[in-house]
Amino acid sequence: MIKNSTRHDQGVYTCELRNKVGSQESNSAVYVAIYFKPIVQLTMEPPTPVSELDRLNITLMCKVESGNPDILQAVRWYLDGELLKELPDCGGNATDYMFCDIDPSKLLLEDVGRSFHGNYSCEGMNEAGWGPLSPDEELMVYYPPGAASLVYEPMRVIKKSSVTLRCSVDDAGRPETTTYRWLRGTHLIQDVTTANWTIDPVTLETESNFTCLAYNKGGEGDPATVYIEVSAPPTFIERLPLYHGALVNASNINISCRVECSPLCSMQWLKDGKLLNLNSSSSLYSVSNTVIPPDTRTSDFESIRSMLMWNMSAWPGGQLDRIHDSANYTCQSTHNEVGPGVRSSTAFRVEYPPENITVSNKIVNVTEGHIPEKVICSATAYPEATYQWKHESGTFITKGNNALIISSPVSRTEGGNYTCEAINRHGKIAQKTFINVLYKPECGITQGEVDGKLALICAAHANPREVDFTWRIKNENDTLEENIEKKGLQSILMLDSHVENFRTYVCVANNSEGPSVPCERDVTLEISWWGKLDNEHLIIIIAIVVGAIVMVLIVCIIIIIVCRRKRAEDKYPSPSATKDKSMPDLAGSPSDGLLQPDGDKAFYENLPFHGMQSAPNKPFRPEFSDLDYADVDYRSYGPINYKMASIQAIEQEKKKNLKNENQQQPLHSSNNHLPDLL
Repeated sequence: MIKNSTRHDQGVYTCELRNKVGSQESNSAVYVAIYFKPIVQLTMEPPTPVSELDRLNITLMCKVESGNPDILQAVRWYLDGELLKELPDCGGNATDYMFCDIDPSKLLLEDVGRSFHGNYSCEGMNEAGWGPLSPDEELMVYYPPGAASLVYEPMRVIKKSSVTLRCSVDDAGRPETTTYRWLRGTHLIQDVTTANWTIDPVTLETESNFTCLAYNKGGEGDPATVYIEVSAPPTFIERLPLYHGALVNASNINISCRVECSPLCSMQWLKDGKLLNLNSSSSLYSVSNTVIPPDTRTSDFESIRSMLMWNMSAWPGGQLDRIHDSANYTCQSTHNEVGPGVRSSTAFRVEYPPENITVSNKIVNVTEGHIPEKVICSATAYPEATYQWKHESGTFITKGNNALIISSPVSRTEGGNYTCEAINRHGKIAQKTFINVLYKPECGITQGEVDGKLALICAAHANPREVDFTWRIKNENDTLEENIEKKGLQSILMLDSHVENFRTYVCVANNSEGPSVPCERDVTLEISWWGKLDNEHLIIIIAIVVGAIVMVLIVCIIIIIVCRRKRAEDKYPSPSATKDKSMPDLAGSPSDGLLQPDGDKAFYENLPFHGMQSAPNKPFRPEFSDLDYADVDYRSYGPINYKMASIQAIEQEKKKNLKNENQQQPLHSSNNHLPDLL
């Protein structure tokens, strides 16, 4: 017997008998089922949270965690602790009948909206009875905030002030909203998500439609839109310049200003504080006003540009007066609803280029090594002229100063013209001053000819150029007074054609600054005869000498040519006139008899000496023993060398024969040696 049975006692039971002999288990078993009430758990599909905008269907399931039997016969469903439904519901009406034959462990929620939000639970019943209530499960349904409302303050919005926009909703939605979305026109403002937005400062882009809406995870609420109109008090966009100048003879003169004002204002012009009369057709002035729409690039509201123009055709003389037409002109606006008028003034002056330029000293004399006095340059001009000084070499000395101040000692190279230029924007004018650097003379002596006569020329370089010259001979006290001629910065000393002694001439130049360093020139003992000739005569003599040399050369060349031809005829007479018939021809039979007839002969004809005239036959003179033919074995040279040696020997013999003929010695027959020679 099982007393106080619990769910844990459920199972299969057998029995076992035991005695002294042994034990045995029963062949059959019994299953003991213990019923107990179900313990359930509620689940949802799909899981929450869900959005109301999605209109989803949600299934609630009551699952048995433990219980016997584990099949629920009925389920009670609760919302926030209150009974929502018990299934199955088999009441008498037709509506309840549809909930009779269903699975009570499932409950379908259709088209879930914000009203379905809450904590759901369930309890199940089996054959053991109703079990305990399950833990709560929250069904979270999100939905967007309600419609927004938008206001701003202050109601009159002025440029450069501030404005605050406030967005609010009656229903904050679920989850409760804390974020807002703002638009200016169609442009989304990314960095503003709060309910309030303050714009500071107000600009042109503030004049626009503004939209706000609240949003959360459930979606966006309905937006609200408001238009903000912005006003702008009169303010200068373009002021008059503090100064305005016009050329005295200008034909087109005008000044203008531009004022921003919304609502628009009107413009007025004053001269020296008095309103200009612009109504008369003969007025000296006219005004043109132009309305300019707002410009988002510069954030300027609507504005008006006013231009005052000089009617030069109606002006006396057609041009301005330098004195009387200079005045102060003012551009001013009227006030508008949000601000007072504004005004701007300019000093108008008649301008003209520099003129009447003067320098305090046009010529400044200064001794080299001293500092010259300053020179002041001045001119009339408007605007006032600026000054610059430059040297004639192009080097600028000073800029921006009308005084030429040279603060260091000057050299002669720094002398010359210095130009002062007075300049303004309408032109420039110039005036020169001359810095005259005075210095002692510097001299040098050259030797040359003057009128065909030898002379010494002393040339000086000096300032002042009024120079006196003094000549003397070195180491002598007396000065030379004769044969001296002065030409400007030169002094010419005429010399005698013959100087007996070596002399050194000294020249000294002198001006108002003092004497120069003496310059010297040595003169040789005697002047050659050609030194006495002038250039023209010297050229004629040189031409005659050159011509004579050329003629002598031509005559010599002719004589040499004639002699060479005569000698050639004597040395090589015609063979027909000189041939000795009693003697064999040396150029013929003896040597030719020894030559080979075919190839060797052809080779010989190609040699350089082939075709030379044969020497005349002369008797062989044995007394010339310096050529010993017997000592030469010509056959040892071979065929070609043998021929060469023979011909050379014959040529030597010819030369000796010619020498003997000149001595007129009797001829001796030596033909008996010829075979040995050949």
